[in-house]
Amino acid sequence: MKFRFSNLQTVRRIGFLIAPKPSRCSGFTLIELLVVIAIIAILASMLLPAMARAKYSGKKMSCLNNIRQQYLAQIMYGDDNQGKFPFHDDISPDYHRTTTTAKLSIVNSLKGTYLKNSWATICPITRSFGKLWPSYDRPNGREPGYGGWDTDEPMVYTPYMYFANFPGMKFVGANGKVNPNAAENEPAWPIRVSDCDSRKAFITHRVSDTPGVALWDVGHLGKHGAGTVSKPFLAFSLTPDQPVGQADGSVIIRKKSLIQPRAKGGPSPDTTYYY
Repeated sequence: MKFRFSNLQTVRRIGFLIAPKPSRCSGFTLIELLVVIAIIAILASMLLPAMARAKYSGKKMSCLNNIRQQYLAQIMYGDDNQGKFPFHDDISPDYHRTTTTAKLSIVNSLKGTYLKNSWATICPITRSFGKLWPSYDRPNGREPGYGGWDTDEPMVYTPYMYFANFPGMKFVGANGKVNPNAAENEPAWPIRVSDCDSRKAFITHRVSDTPGVALWDVGHLGKHGAGTVSKPFLAFSLTPDQPVGQADGSVIIRKKSLIQPRAKGGPSPDTTYYY
């Protein structure tokens, strides 16, 4: 059958009816965009905590490696010096040089020889206190009279408390008091290499209470100063764990529930150290 078109107008009308309509491009609706944004937000809320934990774990492993390096440096020094550790009659265990120890200090005894990398004295987690204490941020960090290992300041303090050969300490039990039964107290810190064993603490971060003077919470994720009024550890510290280098070279991570008062002395006879 043949079709005949009487005029061009009729052809155009039929062509319009036969030809497919052009597709219409459409974007996302507002509801669709909101749903996508909500999904992204949910995924981010799930992933970010995991990423933060992974980042913290990596930094913590770096801190443990620092402790091992510092431990080995002191042991090697002791082995070369009739089993004696460096002179450590400083203000507190986290000071590695003072006007008292001076040229005989830990810094002068170990730097560049037994401990060649001064960055081992910087904890990547406690660097957050660097704005207040520059020596926590970098080895050459300083303020008038005070600094890190790579400075010539007379007073050097770091994030790490060194226990070996620190004098005048009392060792306490979980109640913060010296118990008549010595087995219930923290084992005394080593004086000589021959004193070193797995029970004795060697290096850790500072979490301490000097009554009426200062509560220091400068361990991992601590809050720095915590006031001056003495409080139970769980009431003032945010530190979730304490890395403790033991005198046999091992390093343990002590969870917050296991951190307790273990020693007294240092800045004043009643300064209590928690680890």
